[in-house]
Amino acid sequence: MLMVQTHYVAYPAILDDRENVPGTYTVTFPNVPGAISEGIGITDALATGAEALALMLYDEKELPTASFLSDVQADNPEAIVSYIMVDLVAAAKKVQLVEPTSIINSNKAETVIPTTPTYEELVKRNREFEEKLFYSQLNNKIKEGSGELIPSEKVIESDQVHNPFTSLSDKDLFD
Repeated sequence: MLMVQTHYVAYPAILDDRENVPGTYTVTFPNVPGAISEGIGITDALATGAEALALMLYDEKELPTASFLSDVQADNPEAIVSYIMVDLVAAAKKVQLVEPTSIINSNKAETVIPTTPTYEELVKRNREFEEKLFYSQLNNKIKEGSGELIPSEKVIESDQVHNPFTSLSDKDLFD
């Protein structure tokens, strides 16, 4: 652990989409285990990763030592590895600290307008994500050969299919 001497810190981040829909990245930091985020596309993943990193570290008195980028890349060859840098003072202001910590050398608290998305924006993002996820999973099923899309005019109505169990009573079925 190092004592904080600067407002800016950078840590290697791992952007990995192997367990997600392609292009949706989970962002983790090997040196900051609690900092985890997710983003659709690399730009969004880097932004949400920076936010997660800043929120984990803004009030820490001692910061973890950052690994070498090459070491993290060697351990994660299938993932994108990049440094993410954050401003700890700006992060502290976003959460509106009243009393400065040892990281912040400011003598006054400033009011900052939060940039968090509205509920409606989150609902819209969630719907878009669910739709992308649905179509991605559907396409994967089709590629795997476990099914195919059937045009609606070819769908068989239930009254066109003979079900041999409809004439059986409960006694016939469960005895």
